[in-house]
Amino acid sequence: MQRIKLGASFINNSRIKVFFFILIIFPLLASVQVRANPVEDVVLHVNNQLSHYSRFRQPKVGNILHHVNGELIKTNVNQTNELVFILAGQSNMAGHGTTAKLSANYRRTPANVKFYFNGYPAQMNRFARFGPEVGFAHAISRRFPHKTIKLIKFAVGGTSLFAWDPNWRLGKARQTRNASAGPLFKKLIKTVRRHTSVKGVKFAGILWMQGETDARYSNAARTYAQNLSRFVRALRKELKSPTLAFFMGEVDPPANAFPFRDMVRKAQRSSTASIRNSRLISTRGLAKRHDHLHYSAAGQLALGGRFAKAFIQTVRR
Repeated sequence: MQRIKLGASFINNSRIKVFFFILIIFPLLASVQVRANPVEDVVLHVNNQLSHYSRFRQPKVGNILHHVNGELIKTNVNQTNELVFILAGQSNMAGHGTTAKLSANYRRTPANVKFYFNGYPAQMNRFARFGPEVGFAHAISRRFPHKTIKLIKFAVGGTSLFAWDPNWRLGKARQTRNASAGPLFKKLIKTVRRHTSVKGVKFAGILWMQGETDARYSNAARTYAQNLSRFVRALRKELKSPTLAFFMGEVDPPANAFPFRDMVRKAQRSSTASIRNSRLISTRGLAKRHDHLHYSAAGQLALGGRFAKAFIQTVRR
């Protein structure tokens, strides 16, 4: 009888329940041949339920969850012949790299890559300027030569997260002078659906390069973390991919012209700790144009390479 009581006490311990579920149930979920979104829904639900433990009581739980999410990403990649990436943000995603400065090899679109920019199919040498898609496409193409890689890019320069808010409001957009841009979240979803059927698609990841405009305005900078979290949740929901990997480039504008830069950077770092399956991509040392704000051809090429490296490291685990 004493043994039974001890056993019941052991199982009723809340921490034991957490670890029992993670160590026993999660490996089963991760090993399942992921064919339907309900499995991802379960993982997302458990992620949310355990966030209290992973952030405040049990740091190691967060590492386990990160590993399980990585296993899901690898399973998705292994099961599909098509990798679909969404590239979004403002001017450093739209790109200020000079295409003419690229070598001939980088001016061509890899054979297994399909590129769509702001709603239209395009070759990577079509425009005078380019963004991180070039370096990213070539690196991912080399790593996955037998898969079709689809890059869907939608970027609008000078836009804050108020402009990308899923619950867009004109008054908010006006605070950062983005009223004329309209509801960018809806435009992004419309662009994605134009080039791929959301239903049944296993999206590989989101590449996000944005935040400089928010660094100009105190209210936008102060609420950046919560605005970003709302954006990511809504985007994953629309794409029916609740655990979709999110890769975010760290903003690095000149401090004198962007007085709340450090506040936004801090928000970005904290967001990667609270948003599951997210990675912050360092932009330290990347070459810039004379304005010290936008990345040059070499800088954009390297930025794309860093995004690609982060994704490849995720699926290697």
